[in-house]
Amino acid sequence: MADDSEQLGYLKPEQKVLIAIDMTDGCLRICADGIRQQFPGIGDAELLEKLRERLEWAKLNR
Repeated sequence: MADDSEQLGYLKPEQKVLIAIDMTDGCLRICADGIRQQFPGIGDAELLEKLRERLEWAKLNR
């Protein structure tokens, strides 16, 4: 674990931002997949709304 954080220290700020964006995208895809499993046949608009609700809930319940 210490090696990983040490290696991150050597990255350029732009690289760190890209890693953070990739991680966020991955988390959003996983959450969206969970919603799709819960609500088969859900439309894109409703999926986005439910995803926003989950993100807001997570933000409020830290």
